[in-house]
Amino acid sequence: MKKLVRSLLLIPFLVSACAPDSRETGMPATTTAEPQKPTIVDLEGYRVAKGATRIQDMSVLFDKETRSMKVRGKVEYLSLDGRKIESQDLDLNGILDAEGFIELRSHPSLKLKEGLQVAAKATCLSQENTCTSSFIDIYLAINGVVYHHQVESHQDSGEKVTEEDHITDEELESEDESDHADGEPGQYIGSQKEDIDKLLDVKPAPKKEEPKEDPKPEEPKKEEPKPEEPKREEPKREPKPEPKKEEPKREEPKKEDPVRPQPRPSQDPVAKIPKANQAIGSVNLGWLQNAVSLLDLQQKTSDPGFKIIRPERKTHFATNELAYLIQQMGKFTNAEVSGQTLAIGDTSRQSGGKLGRHKSHQNGLDADVAFYFSNGSSQKSFVSAVSGSKPHSQWMPEVSWKLFKSIVGTKLVDRIFIHKALKNELCRLAIQKGELRKGDTTSLPAETLRRLIPDTDHDDHFHVRVKCSSAQVRCRQMAEPATGSGCF
Repeated sequence: MKKLVRSLLLIPFLVSACAPDSRETGMPATTTAEPQKPTIVDLEGYRVAKGATRIQDMSVLFDKETRSMKVRGKVEYLSLDGRKIESQDLDLNGILDAEGFIELRSHPSLKLKEGLQVAAKATCLSQENTCTSSFIDIYLAINGVVYHHQVESHQDSGEKVTEEDHITDEELESEDESDHADGEPGQYIGSQKEDIDKLLDVKPAPKKEEPKEDPKPEEPKKEEPKPEEPKREEPKREPKPEPKKEEPKREEPKKEDPVRPQPRPSQDPVAKIPKANQAIGSVNLGWLQNAVSLLDLQQKTSDPGFKIIRPERKTHFATNELAYLIQQMGKFTNAEVSGQTLAIGDTSRQSGGKLGRHKSHQNGLDADVAFYFSNGSSQKSFVSAVSGSKPHSQWMPEVSWKLFKSIVGTKLVDRIFIHKALKNELCRLAIQKGELRKGDTTSLPAETLRRLIPDTDHDDHFHVRVKCSSAQVRCRQMAEPATGSGCF
């Protein structure tokens, strides 16, 4: 059975390798353009080289019986000065653990260059808890620098769809949405920092921020407490009037102590999102595990502010991040749009996978959401907010603009698909309010508009997609949207 091995680093020095099963003859990869000088980035103290590796003749074999994986091939890397291309054979082996990962280490017989360390980690993507489908992070360390390269391997492609999750396209026909993945998928999130900690004998650089001893000279000022004279005040025999123990009544102000809510070290609310490995693969080719039921959240919350409008479809499942965002939108609706409830359409199936006509919605990161209308009855379902080629008179641009800025401000949002006429109106509104100026690429309004993707199929709802967070290590992030607000 053949398998596909693809490289996920799209860089000038990259070579994509397509190799058959390791039990067959390897297919040589084709060399591309000459490499550039590597870019060194800081990864929590580790020096990691980017854009400086390529894979040749790579093959991956996972044995279901022994639950073992073998990786063979060659990795080439560019010296830090960009003057020389070095190469190292790969012969890595490992066993699948209970959590679906394989730590791959060099075979004892493999000859490594002096001072060079090589290791890898495979993250399994297969639903049947095997590693016939996986992505592999390969690491080389030399002279305190770690080279990283990620490849994707598919040994077979059997997807499971349980009867509970099975819904035909006909049943979802009314959705008739042509949403897009919008761009090429990038790398899988992985856990690079943790991988380096476990697999390589490399130490991160120490932090040097503490040596701020300047304030110490101020300490002598503390010696100024010569005003010991006040100590003479100690003879305040005032304590004698102890008989006025009635003063404890003054302790009543202690009741004011309950004003302790002052210690509101309001940490980033997003930090409260439960960490879980849920989203697998990309939005248009993935699945979902340990899903959150938005319907359960709705039913267990008093006045949630949102409502699943088609619960019978059983397409109301999500990751923790998307569930959090929808809850926040519900709270926003309660606060800003009195008497209305935010209508939520399809998100994902409980186990993810293909969902009717949708091109995405496969791994719990996508949700279809109704627009706000001044006419509350239109808020209960998906109603077009576009009339002809202009925004409908009852669509609420001001509150919609405020909502979009609010959710983009959480740093969770990847994209929001919306009809181009509606985005144009929001551009006009932001410029009119003085919130956006030409050349602005850093403000929240500019970032919000950048993530509002115009699409003619999204006139009766908007489609919000959250990013792969660091908690979703098996998640494959889409490429970032183009820079610029798209308003000028």
